Amino acid sequence: MTSQVIELARREGGQFRSVRLALEEGGGLKLETQDIGSGPGIWGDGDEYEFWVSVAPAALPKLAFELLREKFAGRLDAVDACRDWCKTHGIEHEFGNWV
Repeated sequence: MTSQVIELARREGGQFRSVRLALEEGGGLKLETQDIGSGPGIWGDGDEYEFWVSVAPAALPKLAFELLREKFAGRLDAVDACRDWCKTHGIEHEFGNWV
């Protein structure tokens, strides 16, 4: 069961594809794709295929660390950019400084 789902990408037409990100009820994440009309399905349906990657709640800190490292690596403005990004996306955070 999921508590929140957003669609990240969608292609309409003969080869439909939808990519969704779901926050699972237990706190994990699932990134999932549904293809329709793209060829033989795995379960004999013939035109539908679904696949996903699930990340357990215990692995989310590592996922967040690696995504932030990738996003901000090499940036001298990383702290300011991260603060602004958190504000923009409504992510609770604390900014501090010492002078």
